[in-house]
Amino acid sequence: MLPNRFVKMAGGGNDFVVFEADGSRLAEAERRQIALLCRRGLSVGADGALFLRPGRNGEVRLDYFNADGGLASFCANGTRCAARYAARRGLVETQEPVIETGWGKIRSHVAADEVTLWLPPFPAPGQAIPVSEEAVAPVALPMDVGVPHLVVFVPSDLADLDIARLGPPLRHHPAFPSGANVDFVQVINKNRIYVRTFERGVEGETLACGSGVVASAVAAERQRCVESPVACGTQSGIDFVVSFTEKEGMMTDVMLTGDAREIYSGEFGPDAAKP
Repeated sequence: MLPNRFVKMAGGGNDFVVFEADGSRLAEAERRQIALLCRRGLSVGADGALFLRPGRNGEVRLDYFNADGGLASFCANGTRCAARYAARRGLVETQEPVIETGWGKIRSHVAADEVTLWLPPFPAPGQAIPVSEEAVAPVALPMDVGVPHLVVFVPSDLADLDIARLGPPLRHHPAFPSGANVDFVQVINKNRIYVRTFERGVEGETLACGSGVVASAVAAERQRCVESPVACGTQSGIDFVVSFTEKEGMMTDVMLTGDAREIYSGEFGPDAAKP
């Protein structure tokens, strides 16, 4: 069974149920419990669950599960929340905790409720691929920022886009056997974009996606629409800042900065994981 006590956190609009526990060997029944706890309206509600424990050499180990109970290699906003939790609650004796994720070790800096991540190098965007007729553009850019993303540029007002209709067919694009997060992007000016993301594992739009704004900023630079650093507006109304350089086909010195807040702590009631 999962721990009965939890902390609720949010990073730029992504919200999480946080456990100070080992999430590396969860049984299928515990993963189903995560999915039940993440339901909005019927339980606590969240985009995912974070499991934190002391790692090696003073680092912090993070296991991340999507809202459907599926294990994911990386969640940028979850990692930022993990860094703030670790620094604030004494899992580490530093404001620059290193978080061990399924993607690799992520360096961070915690400054009050603002957290910056330094991401591992990753390949520059791939060649544009054709997308469904349901999309708003004929092609999109594939990227992997610890998890797969498909970036679609929108020429009109992104606020009016029907993400619930457009997201699912692109999330299951045949170029991604395991599916992808879909980022819809509107370029505002040379240093600002607006991003809305349909996330796999949540199977719906979230208020923000950390790896999504990174993918979107990098893809927009590849299209010569922006220059680093890039301010990224999201559905939560909270901005992120992404900076990066490209060297020999790899994105390096990638930084993601945004807020990470601890909202409340609590204890699950007897009906929290009721089917």
